[in-house]
Amino acid sequence: MTEADTLELRSHGFTDREIMDITLVATARNFLSRTLLALAVDVDVPPTLSPELQDALLAPLASRRPM
Repeated sequence: MTEADTLELRSHGFTDREIMDITLVATARNFLSRTLLALAVDVDVPPTLSPELQDALLAPLASRRPM
């Protein structure tokens, strides 16, 4: 995250607190994804998620899964 990213979020009306929340959630998601990759854990996907959302959430994991 750069200062430009912060300014972009502010331009959309996000407060510093909300930007911090966004940053923490993104960090937690990254940590979880890397942990799942390291442990080679299969991810349970709720059947109610749209195919587009499933692809968006799982694509980073699939492209980095060890062979």
